[in-house]
This record gives sequence, C-alpha cells and structure tokens, in this order.
Amino acid sequence: MKITPELLENQWNSIKYKDGGFLQIDTQHPLEWHIGYQSISQRTLLLVSDTEFGIVESSKSMIVSRRRRESDNCWTLSFELLRNEQQDVFAIFCCDIIEHSRSATNKTEALKLVISRYKQWSKLLETQRNGLMDEHSRKGLLGELLFLEQRITTVGANLSAIQGWSGADGADQDFVYSDGWFEIKSIGVSATSVTISSLEQLDCIDEGELVIQQIDKVAPDKQGAFSLNDVVHRIGTMLIDDVEALELLRAKLSAYGYIDLQEYSEQKYFCSGTLRYVVDKDFPRLIKNSVPPQVSSLHYELDLPSLVNWRKE
Repeated sequence: MKITPELLENQWNSIKYKDGGFLQIDTQHPLEWHIGYQSISQRTLLLVSDTEFGIVESSKSMIVSRRRRESDNCWTLSFELLRNEQQDVFAIFCCDIIEHSRSATNKTEALKLVISRYKQWSKLLETQRNGLMDEHSRKGLLGELLFLEQRITTVGANLSAIQGWSGADGADQDFVYSDGWFEIKSIGVSATSVTISSLEQLDCIDEGELVIQQIDKVAPDKQGAFSLNDVVHRIGTMLIDDVEALELLRAKLSAYGYIDLQEYSEQKYFCSGTLRYVVDKDFPRLIKNSVPPQVSSLHYELDLPSLVNWRKE
C-alpha cells in the first residue's frame, strides 16, 4: 500500500486526540510508523524501532525527540512541526519520509534513509515555508535544467558543466563557463516579453547570452511532455558514472529548494522552443552604470520582437 498525503489526512482526522495514543499505519512497511497528536493542533509522526537511533538534531521547523520506552525497551523517534503555517505540508513530509524508506532492503538501511531524508526536509522548510516550490520557481528551475542537459549533451565535461551552474549558488548569472555566461529565462510560448529581475543579471563586461526557454503546462498525455522530476532524473542518468558530478548536482538542486517529491512528477510541461540572444555592449539593458546612482535596484521587461538584431539562429 502506498501512503498518500490525502490518506494520512483522513487517518489523522479519524483519531480522537483527547483519547491519546497513536494509530499505526502501513503494517507492510519495513519500519513501524504511527501517527497521532501531541495536542489538538500538533500532529505527530512517530517511528518505533528495536534498534537505537543515532542523535537527530531538531531544526527551526521541527522538533525531533528520541526516547526509550520502559514497557518494551523499544526506541521511538517523533517528528513535530514548530510552525503552524507549515501544517499543510506536514502530511506531505510524513508521506515522503515513509515512502522514501520503503525501498530499503533491511531495517538499518531504512533508518539511515529516514534520517537523511529528514535532514533534506529540515533545510527545505527553513528556506521555503510551504515546503514546495511555487509554479514560478518550478518553471525557472526547469528552464535551467533543460539548458544544463543540453550543455552536457553538446559539450560534455560533466563536472565542469555542473560547476558552471552558478545561479544555484546565488550568483547574478545562471551559468558561467570559459566560453561565456548565460542567463536563462522561462516564459510561455505566447509571451512577447521577458522580465529581467535586477541590475546585475545582464551586467557583465564579457559577451554573454540571454536564453529564453518557452515552457508551458500541458496535459500528461501530450507527446514529449515531461515533469520536473523527469528532467532531474534524465540528467542524473547522464551522470551515473561520475559520482562527483552527481553529488554536486544534488547539492545545487537542494540549494534551489528541490528534493524529489512525488508532487513534482504530477504536473507535465512542454518546451516549444529556445530563443537565444547575444548580450554584447550594444544590447538594450539596464545596469548599474546606466542608471542614476540613487537607483539601487529594479526589474524591467524586454520586448522580445524588438531584440531581433541580437537573435542567434
């Protein structure tokens, strides 16, 4: 039986919190999981094991408590949310951490998967209150991943390709390589303009490129459709023999706020095309040296049809 957030919600709602106690879920799972309440507003996920857990630190978003039961000497590990505004995503976290550890071949491996997944979620909830990337962020990440996939396919040098993904590290441009820099934007196929988010995005002495990915939501059965997880897995497969590059890819995805949640497999997208523009000294852009010193930040839109002179074939 596969656990879903909706199933967990229904099971939580069936528990009378005043009666105390917890409800065991999914008896087929290699680990013993329970759900319940610490208080009327504090849902809890509880893991029971006859093997001692290592030390698991609480985070800014979640209390993690480790105890030993006197009744049977089993160990318990409980996960409780601290921030009420993240209650909606708690069922998704619980579902994900249960499913993530299901594939383990033994209990020891399953416990390791639980702890490592919790650490991923802990970082995620500190940077994204709802735990999930919004639609704008998903399309932005998709655009960068499609560019990265194309870069690996055409240039190779897997590790260098991932190292050059500087946008994931918070740099002004998304990709910086020895042959130039690249700023990636994702827009719908019908859009005629693109938003430049800061004075720094196109501000480089060296020549670079503005790369526009035309990405739209589509029905799941459309030929060529893909999900965010599909693209991540495709790139992961390309790096399967390069452990260092694969680990770096995972680290950069984590910095972006991505972990491989089922929710990122459901929505399908289609890329209609890619538009590339040379950003040289004559390209129409606003940078720090072209605006009054009193202007410290701004974002603006570029009209794409008017950029035909900088369009690359």
